[in-house]
Amino acid sequence: MAKKNISLLPWIKKQDVLPEIRRIASEETGSLLILNHARDRQEHRNITDRQILNVLKNGELMGNIDWDTQEERGWKCKLSRITAGDHVSVIAKLVQRNGNKCLVITVWS
Repeated sequence: MAKKNISLLPWIKKQDVLPEIRRIASEETGSLLILNHARDRQEHRNITDRQILNVLKNGELMGNIDWDTQEERGWKCKLSRITAGDHVSVIAKLVQRNGNKCLVITVWS
């Protein structure tokens, strides 16, 4: 049986999480994954991909960046910003999947 390569402890320092999320949103959007739940919320709330990117690139950190072990281990945070006239919030999670990936968990306005 093949062993899974699972990162149990943080592979990136907490202080580097927000800059890495901003880098992915700015330079490496192929590493940005909007999960099905977030897509559904996006549709119901008329939030565009561009608004999500704007929040990830420029949003204000609301609360803490926390190590989260629910479902997939990674750093989780909430970012908010007024974009295109709407106050949009995004829950993002930085995970390690063949490099760093930013998962958009949910969005709301």
